[in-house]
Amino acid sequence: MLPALNRCQHCCLNNDKKHLKQKHKYERDQQMPIWHGWHAPCRGLGTNLYRLGVPDKVIQAILRHSNVNVTLGYYIKPQNQDVVAAMSKFEAEIAAHDLGDTNRTLNRTSGATPESVN
Repeated sequence: MLPALNRCQHCCLNNDKKHLKQKHKYERDQQMPIWHGWHAPCRGLGTNLYRLGVPDKVIQAILRHSNVNVTLGYYIKPQNQDVVAAMSKFEAEIAAHDLGDTNRTLNRTSGATPESVN
């Protein structure tokens, strides 16, 4: 990637021995993007495959990671819509079950607020 992106703005050759034979000083072509590595495109691929419903282990194999935890931890980025949808699903699940007050929790209809979160 780097030889293709780091080319001279005058002759389009990269900064190697071939360029030394030119009659001008090497100046990088500023219109070419700066290469930042493979992480961003791999993370984009992993995230999009995950959103399409591809299993974690398959994404791991495609990205060639030795451990699925690396794939899940660094290459799958949750989207805002995913977070909202997950919390809505969780809320619907909680609402579907009428949990008894066995641990001295607040009555949902009382309007009281808890004194502490812990």
